[in-house]
Amino acid sequence: MFNNMTPVVKGIIILNVVFYIGTVFLAPSLYDTFALHFFEDSRFHFWQPLTHMFMHDNAGFLHILMNMYVLAIFGPPLERWMGDKKFLFLYLSSGIGAYLLTTGIDYFDYMSYLESGFSQEVLNQRLFGTANNPNFWGVMVGASGCTFGVTAGFAYLYPNVKLQILFIPFSIAAKWLIGAYFLYETIAAFGLTGVNDNIGHAAHVGGAIVGFIMTWYWKRNSMDKYRWD
Repeated sequence: MFNNMTPVVKGIIILNVVFYIGTVFLAPSLYDTFALHFFEDSRFHFWQPLTHMFMHDNAGFLHILMNMYVLAIFGPPLERWMGDKKFLFLYLSSGIGAYLLTTGIDYFDYMSYLESGFSQEVLNQRLFGTANNPNFWGVMVGASGCTFGVTAGFAYLYPNVKLQILFIPFSIAAKWLIGAYFLYETIAAFGLTGVNDNIGHAAHVGGAIVGFIMTWYWKRNSMDKYRWD
């Protein structure tokens, strides 16, 4: 798998690992600086919509491991098809799409709190936490929105490719497996699963939508014949 790595995918993985080591082990104080906070939070900085894509959960390795594994599997075929510049653009745009959808939902919640007549002090506690619970609202970290954009693009380009999942004794076509996962994430984003798992389902949905639309558009316009590179 890793012998077939493409340049942009390889660079993104390296950058994620550098951010992880730097903000978790070498300079933990930077974690809060690069993670994404709600824009009304005093901890928000203008660079966070970009930097959060290269940040991951500092409580364990599983978050970054899964995201980079998915990128290593689905990224290279997509990059070879569209070229490195367009792949990078799709990857980052999917992350921005994840940010915009998540922030839009958060803003709706924020306005609901405002219209409920809470005092500013209570509002700040509910939205941005307290000294004992500094992340009541939560911070957004991870490349999941980007990787969902990549998997959505892959499913559109190669819908009938068979994928094998651990512990499942049969293979499943990409369009059905990735499509079912997207459906679940959409349901979860609306809170209809009843599970409070602290996962950014809306970010996954936003990233997948952007990745799918961009791949669909480039494919429809015969991007195979008119690459940038």
